[in-house]
Amino acid sequence: MDNNLKSITEAKNEIRRMFDEADGVTILAGAGMGVDAGIPDFRGKTGIWTEDKSVFMKFATADAFDLHPIEAWNFYINRFITYSRYEPHKGYTDLLNLNKDMFVVTSNVDGHFERAGFDTEKIVEIHGDLKTMQCSKFCCRETWAMPEWDEEIHQYSEIPKCPHCAAVLRPQVMMFNDPYFYYNKVDDQLARYRAWEESKRNIVGIELGAGTSIPSIRIFGAERTQKLIRINPYDAEITRSQDISIPTTAVEGIEILFSILKEQNE
Repeated sequence: MDNNLKSITEAKNEIRRMFDEADGVTILAGAGMGVDAGIPDFRGKTGIWTEDKSVFMKFATADAFDLHPIEAWNFYINRFITYSRYEPHKGYTDLLNLNKDMFVVTSNVDGHFERAGFDTEKIVEIHGDLKTMQCSKFCCRETWAMPEWDEEIHQYSEIPKCPHCAAVLRPQVMMFNDPYFYYNKVDDQLARYRAWEESKRNIVGIELGAGTSIPSIRIFGAERTQKLIRINPYDAEITRSQDISIPTTAVEGIEILFSILKEQNE
């Protein structure tokens, strides 16, 4: 850790210059962003995928809502309850105080950026969210608000149904082997992002807990930012010479970043 912190210390002036010159900041958040709030990560050593891959492969698929609708719904109900149980951690509120024009791009479906107070018009949830439902048969392009679940269901009659075709509704979340995912909402969010970035000359990215197994967030950051700070305790390596690595958890990395920026203003 001493060597890592030393390298960060050496990069202080570069970090300050990054934010002095930035006219926009993109927050790029993967599963590691939620770990400090108590939410298990996805593919880490003790992640929910790592601990029980077979459950995900069976129930986190579009077909599961045909083959095992009660079990598939309970799988997501338990995730909904877990995410609702934990509050957004300090890192979210610290980022809100960055005093820059920001846009959030996240692969997380926990809704914590919205709950923390970020502008919902400046959030892209590239894998969908657990706030809404869609038809499992994709008979229409409507979405419906997710019920406030507090326990699992036990009967087929308890499953939400599409008011148009009576098929089972499902969370509006991108699943494995998912030809039915409703992209319109994500497309609308991305359109707002493109309109925002058109007015920016220099966008700095703050990437938080984004893994390499499904590198959607990393690819977005590489393609859409001029410079980037990668905060990640496991996969902190950088490939662009202009980027900076902070090999820590999200909360610790945000604290380090803010301590550097605060020194500049004192």
